[in-house]
Amino acid sequence: MAKPLVMGRKEIARVYRIAETAVSDRWVPGGVISYEDAAIVSGKAYWPGGLVVELALPPGSRGRQLDVGLLEELEREQGATVRPMKAGELPPLVGLQEYAALFGVDPIKASQAMKSARQQLPAPDYSLSGSPLWLLDTVLASAEHTVIVSREARRNPGAWQLNEVIAEELRKGLYRGPGSAFKPRGKKAVAGGPEL
Repeated sequence: MAKPLVMGRKEIARVYRIAETAVSDRWVPGGVISYEDAAIVSGKAYWPGGLVVELALPPGSRGRQLDVGLLEELEREQGATVRPMKAGELPPLVGLQEYAALFGVDPIKASQAMKSARQQLPAPDYSLSGSPLWLLDTVLASAEHTVIVSREARRNPGAWQLNEVIAEELRKGLYRGPGSAFKPRGKKAVAGGPEL
């Protein structure tokens, strides 16, 4: 399966050589990019890589200049082979909040499991803007292992049960549980701007 290029604020800032806050403070309010164009995962916006690349102005003009070398480096780091243009072209993504909801545990427990030496959770498919993200397929492929390790730990024996309904909601883009709403950042958040 082709792995898509996905970017959060830090990745956009990196390839355009701008401050991380410029995305939420200038680009979004200025209409350069929209949160509606992003996948919202664990309360954060992640944009399809092709869309972000298309924001570049022609070389030599003033404004948004894409650093092609840094873009290629990011693609290598992610193992990305395609540049989707729309959020709907991204496969279902899972952050720690969605992971916790999928298995009926607290997000803190999911975070601890990720860091545990028992390797209860698979390695994240992405580390974007400081957050781990998994492809839903990765999570489901290791679900049995995740449940078995939780039982072996003998902590909360009823916890860590895969919720097939939530998995299907994530697969179909219908998930509205924890992490599915965007938490505003930047000037809009400070000014009490609307939640998208």
